[in-house]
Amino acid sequence: MFSPTSTSFAHAQEILPGLTLYWREAGLPELQGDSAANFLFQLSPHGGRMTLHRSPTSWDAADFEFHAAISLSGEALARQLDSDASPGAEELRRFVSGPADDTPLERSLTPTARLALESIRRCPFVGACRTFALSARANDLLVEFLSTLSIAPARPAPTLATLTARIEAAAARLREEIEHPPSLTALARHVGLSESTLKRGFHQVFGTTPFGYLRARRMDRARELLEAGTATVLEAAALVGYSNPSNFAAAFRAQFGLNPKEYQLSART
Repeated sequence: MFSPTSTSFAHAQEILPGLTLYWREAGLPELQGDSAANFLFQLSPHGGRMTLHRSPTSWDAADFEFHAAISLSGEALARQLDSDASPGAEELRRFVSGPADDTPLERSLTPTARLALESIRRCPFVGACRTFALSARANDLLVEFLSTLSIAPARPAPTLATLTARIEAAAARLREEIEHPPSLTALARHVGLSESTLKRGFHQVFGTTPFGYLRARRMDRARELLEAGTATVLEAAALVGYSNPSNFAAAFRAQFGLNPKEYQLSART
């Protein structure tokens, strides 16, 4: 475990057997010890970071004005987390059981973790109240880090070319399934976009919403059927996904200026 000496952290507080909190202001030399898991929290004027590592290592203290570390012994880790099925605990066990030279896990300091660090840094209590306050803030830090372990890294936003390709793929699926189209949620999931990005992309590529695009393609298909004489008005409506003939007629008239029957008659003359 970390040694609370003048060459390490200036202050130490045992939270539970095998679980210890260390903290100090500027300056962070090499951490010594044989803990199974070591959490490092560093505070800067503009943010900070949280890092998990297995073996003691040297950390760059530049640009950080306050540091706190929480060490867990192997016994403490087993006692607290071995039977825990939460995603964060599973990720922690997987990291600890991995190769000894595993790259440390790093996360940005969350607002809650920053508040906990400031509370440790400026703790006004003494005696038992100080012990309770520091233990609570150490638990807050652990909760924040474990919570981030269960969150997948954000996917990078698609480039314009990739976004256009995904919008066109979504449009192709609407054309292929014109009679029974997927929901907006299913369509967005199919092309790997959020619903809001999908709707915005349709406006950028086609100048309309996904529903507006689908309705226009349905009417184009209905017009083809009526011009070819291969379907009646009712059949054309059903083939493009309309169960209500009145709704179909209104949509057809809005796009072409004629009722379906009028259009069919004019196409035959």
